[in-house]
Amino acid sequence: MTALTRDELLLLNAALDGELDAAAMLSFEKRLAETSDFAAEYNRLKTLQGAIRREFIPRVAPADLRARVMAMAAPAVSPRRATLAPNWQALAASVIIAAGLGSLSTWLVVKTSSPDIPFAELLIDDHKRGLLSGQPFDVASADRHKIKPWFASRFALAPKVEDLEAQGFPLAGGRIDVVAGTPAPVLLYRHNEHYISLTALPARGNGAASFPSRVDGYAVETWREGNTDYWAISDADPATLIKFRQAFEGRS
Repeated sequence: MTALTRDELLLLNAALDGELDAAAMLSFEKRLAETSDFAAEYNRLKTLQGAIRREFIPRVAPADLRARVMAMAAPAVSPRRATLAPNWQALAASVIIAAGLGSLSTWLVVKTSSPDIPFAELLIDDHKRGLLSGQPFDVASADRHKIKPWFASRFALAPKVEDLEAQGFPLAGGRIDVVAGTPAPVLLYRHNEHYISLTALPARGNGAASFPSRVDGYAVETWREGNTDYWAISDADPATLIKFRQAFEGRS
């Protein structure tokens, strides 16, 4: 077997990590078919990657433990700071009005008043990374009976996997994202040329989050079922995502 060059090894690892775009992936697959040594090393690394994912399953801390840790880590607010905070908010509001920023001021008020906006942005970043990699899922399948066991082997509680092809949202696959330091299952659905990332997370707070239907140009829908919060992210229009949510809840 001919030793591979450093560039070839970097290319293999980029493909395994889903970092190649669609054009680069086509060129990579052609090279696999034409070069036996290259293909053999790719298969060896892929087998090793699969073994590591199977054997080293991340454990998710219970929700009550995470809540206690977050409470311990929260910074204390002094009485003086608590007293001054409203004054600073009023000053910021007056500056915005005086500057006459129009629609931008509305965006700033929404951005400041909704603590779930930064969390939604985390999920949007994960959605964009998946699309930019050219391989938005770890396992590709339209069969929910294949996707659900795949998640069940990696999480103590596998997410619900619904077949929504009849409603215009065929299942495409699944992946694992790390959200705020915790592995989370993500289902991938298609709608025409768009992907929808549906992330299932332990319920946070007293109810499902609420904010504008678009965040940073992406449509966001979130709802709660039992002890699970579902977050749907897509570059499709918000009306399409509402239909997706209704279809998913209807199947449930």
